Amino acid sequence: MDVATIFAGVVLLLAIALLFSVIKIVPQGREFTVERFGKYTKTLSPGIGFLTPFVELVGRRMNMMEQVLDVPPQDVITKDNAKVKLDGIVFIQVMDSAR
Repeated sequence: MDVATIFAGVVLLLAIALLFSVIKIVPQGREFTVERFGKYTKTLSPGIGFLTPFVELVGRRMNMMEQVLDVPPQDVITKDNAKVKLDGIVFIQVMDSAR
């Protein structure tokens, strides 16, 4: 094998790795925060996004869809000594991923 062929193969692999680190595809229902040197700069909305190589990284991958939390049932005694069983559901949704 020739040294030039090996060098060309290594450069090609590095170029492909750099390409995959720069292009980010954000799925529907999510948002990615972008950090430049550890400080928040922008938010990537669903679709394709481009980052500056070696400078910008994806900070957090936020789920923007509505989530359901089940509250366990609880027994409560009211003022008039009636025993009531409470059950609840909590809906949570992130509105601003930058915060």
